Amino acid sequence: MRTVNLRQWGNSLAVRLPKSVLTQAGISGLPTEFNVEVKNDEIILKKQKKPTSLKELFKDFDYKKYWSDWEKEHPNQSKELDTSGPVGRELF
Repeated sequence: MRTVNLRQWGNSLAVRLPKSVLTQAGISGLPTEFNVEVKNDEIILKKQKKPTSLKELFKDFDYKKYWSDWEKEHPNQSKELDTSGPVGRELF
């Protein structure tokens, strides 16, 4: 285990992670996003994984709730309504 210090960085506090720790975790490129979780007084950083497919991207998407909410917000509007014209070089 390695010790790092919490320091002031502008109006925030920050921890600098040594390159050797990042290399061990397989993190080399910037920017890298992390999910932050607090569990039992511990701060846990997990590298955010980018979805590799559309199926993975939408795995937690609740389409029934989405359309239910949409219908509540737009009670008199059809889902199929398209009020705009062509915006580019569309061919019909």
